[in-house]
Amino acid sequence: MARKKKPEEHENHERWLVSYADFITLLFAFFVSMYAISSVNEGKFRIMSDALAVAFNPTLYTSTKMQEGPRFVKEQKSHMAQEFKDMFTSNYQKLQTALKELEKEKKLTLLMDDQKITIRISESTLFASGTDELLPEAVPVLDEVAKVLKEMPNNVRIEGHTDNIPINTPRFPSNWDLSSLRSIRILKFFIDSHKYEPRKMSALGYGEYRPISSNDTPEGRGKNRRVDIMLINGDAVALEP
Repeated sequence: MARKKKPEEHENHERWLVSYADFITLLFAFFVSMYAISSVNEGKFRIMSDALAVAFNPTLYTSTKMQEGPRFVKEQKSHMAQEFKDMFTSNYQKLQTALKELEKEKKLTLLMDDQKITIRISESTLFASGTDELLPEAVPVLDEVAKVLKEMPNNVRIEGHTDNIPINTPRFPSNWDLSSLRSIRILKFFIDSHKYEPRKMSALGYGEYRPISSNDTPEGRGKNRRVDIMLINGDAVALEP
């Protein structure tokens, strides 16, 4: 009887996928490293280090995850959030120290939450009523703010706000226009006078639509006419809902 012919073994044409997956993982880790190095600070470096440890040793993540389940992921997120919070709190303390005299003179107010540090400056410190021209006394205030903010790696967002008294002039057909051009005026001051990186800056105008006080009294309207200069927590210039 003829011997049965041994079936031919088929070559595995999908072995390249393993090497490709390894390459993509290493490429991702490389770009994460390059991004982190471009804006080095102690907090971000520790976060990057933890991320790379998991990227190059997935068993570290898998074994811990199997033992601890969702708690591991939650703790990792909590750890990273705490790193940013600590770094942001440090920035706030630096701003407090640098701007304490201006705050004492009520030329500005410092506020902080999880997303941003706000330097709030009233219209009366910066602009004559109904214009976007900086007052002479506004320049030294903005100089002090610009100097301390420039030392920090965060993005800066400038928001203009008005009260609800309508305006209708050739230059400012509405409060939207007035608030927007005021924030742009300060943005240009930071760029032109202090050489800020334009990619880290943004300017917005909200008109009368984000009041912080009632518009029913002169005092309330005075509080609403303001510019908020914000140091954003993180790398993106995020817009609030």
